[in-house]
Amino acid sequence: MAGGLTIDFGNCYTVAAYWRQDVRQAEVLYIPGVTRPIPGNAVGQAKRVYAAPSLISYGAAEAGEVLLVGQEAAEGLSGVAVERKLFSNLQADVITGKTVYSLAGRRRLSGQEIAGDYLASFISRAGQALGLAGEAAIMFTMPAAACQSEKIWQRYRRWLENAVRQAGFSRLELVEQPWAAARGAGMPLKPEAVYVVITVNADMVEAVIVRVTIPAGKENMADARCLMSGPGGCYPYSGGSGSFSQDDTSKRHLRVLSRCAEWLTGEEPGGEPMQLTAIVQQVLREAERLGYPVGSLAGAVVTGSSVTPAIVAALHSLFTGIPVYDKQPLAAAACGGAALAAGEDACGYIRHSYGLRFLAAAGYQYRELVGAGMFYPSTGAVGEFTVKASYDGQQEFALFIYRLEDGGQCINEDNPLILTTRLPAAKGQAVLTVSVSLDSAGQLLVTATAAGSGELLADRAVVAKLV
Repeated sequence: MAGGLTIDFGNCYTVAAYWRQDVRQAEVLYIPGVTRPIPGNAVGQAKRVYAAPSLISYGAAEAGEVLLVGQEAAEGLSGVAVERKLFSNLQADVITGKTVYSLAGRRRLSGQEIAGDYLASFISRAGQALGLAGEAAIMFTMPAAACQSEKIWQRYRRWLENAVRQAGFSRLELVEQPWAAARGAGMPLKPEAVYVVITVNADMVEAVIVRVTIPAGKENMADARCLMSGPGGCYPYSGGSGSFSQDDTSKRHLRVLSRCAEWLTGEEPGGEPMQLTAIVQQVLREAERLGYPVGSLAGAVVTGSSVTPAIVAALHSLFTGIPVYDKQPLAAAACGGAALAAGEDACGYIRHSYGLRFLAAAGYQYRELVGAGMFYPSTGAVGEFTVKASYDGQQEFALFIYRLEDGGQCINEDNPLILTTRLPAAKGQAVLTVSVSLDSAGQLLVTATAAGSGELLADRAVVAKLV
């Protein structure tokens, strides 16, 4: 089942991603005619990515005006008048609020209206590719410039609302691009964490320092996403000539501490943009002035359409001592937004301690399996233990998981994982060897084998959701 469509509209490329529930992961969406495959090595990724050039042109045909967007605009279509203008830098016009008009086909349109035509067409084609109905909610990433300025945020949001209506949809959700990019790049985040996001495109380099400010009690995006008054918010549209409604019950996920962006003018001999080092150092100096030296940062996230091995190497040398997350730079924000839209936890860490209960000579005792503050998904097993038979002839073994605070509270009492062996065991006999891990949703997974024979009895079976 597909869902959780997210659109990351960029000045150079636009990427759409959706959530595949069957495999519990986000995937980039291919839109026939609109997106094109970009080789993975061109953007520092392991595999190719489908992206649409942020381009639009207006052509005349016998049936009337024809909009060409993405790869269509880059290549042109047969049957459309050859002489037509190609419009680019679409997002920049929305962010700056420019009202310069151009002749677009048979109309004179502002840069924001042209960008709206592009996005509306992209939304419509993406919805068709996924088979979405008009009432489906679509997630959009909000650029860092909008996160820094309330005025830009509101203008950008109103522009998105118009594009959604024009495409025939009625609901939109918003998430900050630096927040979605961190999620898609695999960076685990805790409340109050401070990190840097570097975006490298063909026309601009941007660096932004942000601090996570998740509202108390709203750590899970599935609980919070439709309660936001701004970023991270859900705005249902009433249809007709009505407007999107808002609920002012919460706050944004991020606070922008420092931002610097510069248009590119060339490359250094090593292949990285000339301004890259200067821009990154500028925002780091500002963050240090605010009390966040580089060593205190939780990490650096690398995104953009022009991330090369030389750029990644340069950033690793700039951020010695803190982790650099450069996984899927072109698709990170779209995939991260799709995961959040599908209800995947945005924080990625366990807030309580969990374990098993066993009977000892002094009575019941507990053994911790997962400690508070542990990040997920885990890279491997986070705990192992052996299960022994409690009585002669035992073949069924139930795994109960306890929250260890407040004396121990069973969280799966009504639905424990039952493991069954082929042969009955004698009391005290070691029967099962069990290892536990955590998936991307914070669920505790169990892999169990029969002691002695090694027979696999459970392979990453879900035991309980940990919070």
